[in-house]
Amino acid sequence: MLRAGLPMYLRAETEPALNLFWGLIRDGIIARGAALAEDLPEALEAPESLWQLWESPEMILGQCCSLPWRGRLRGKVEYVTTLDHALPGCPPGHYNSVVVTRPGGTPEGVVAYNSRNSQSGWATAREVMAEGRARVSGVLSTGAHLASAHAVAEGRADWACIDAQTWAMFGRWEPVTGQLEEHFRTAPTPGLPLICAPGQNASEIAGAVEEAVQLLDAQPRETLGVQGAVWLGPEVYLAMPIPEAPAA
Repeated sequence: MLRAGLPMYLRAETEPALNLFWGLIRDGIIARGAALAEDLPEALEAPESLWQLWESPEMILGQCCSLPWRGRLRGKVEYVTTLDHALPGCPPGHYNSVVVTRPGGTPEGVVAYNSRNSQSGWATAREVMAEGRARVSGVLSTGAHLASAHAVAEGRADWACIDAQTWAMFGRWEPVTGQLEEHFRTAPTPGLPLICAPGQNASEIAGAVEEAVQLLDAQPRETLGVQGAVWLGPEVYLAMPIPEAPAA
């Protein structure tokens, strides 16, 4: 059985819409002859380990952050396409990060980050520090953007960089945003790529995704914040630098 998961913006509120989206993609994959119906899962998986999904030779569709792709996954997966969330100030298929503090605070002191493999949470934090737009006296690894938001709100950290699409979802469903202040948004970078295992028909899968976006009803489209799909190409991702790892 082939594997499929779109885990990066998966939460209880988005899971039904994501599975509706997958159903349309699945139909398109079958119609294009890229896989047989009996080989495709009926629903997306919520993997306990992202790496097990990303590195699986059975992955027909996945979604990852660009940083692990250009690091550990380089040469192990194929690029499919990129979803567009029409984020403010971002070109199609791009996203950025929101720099947050407690109200009245400044992006100085301890930075909370979700993962050393996160473009939006760690690589972007390194960039704004290098630009002199934020200062760091320590780091706090939290494991998730939501945990970073709570760490800042509770005073265990002073600032954090949050994926802008994740921040938009927090604004709808997470009360902690009322305890935080947005300072600025970072420069756009290519959005989270959709990927597949080597040997899958990436171009046909991309066509199925692009068609599914257009077929998706208004309500699930709004829930997911998906406005389109843009083929950016693997080169724009793999050419991005890999940041120095955090000290802790």
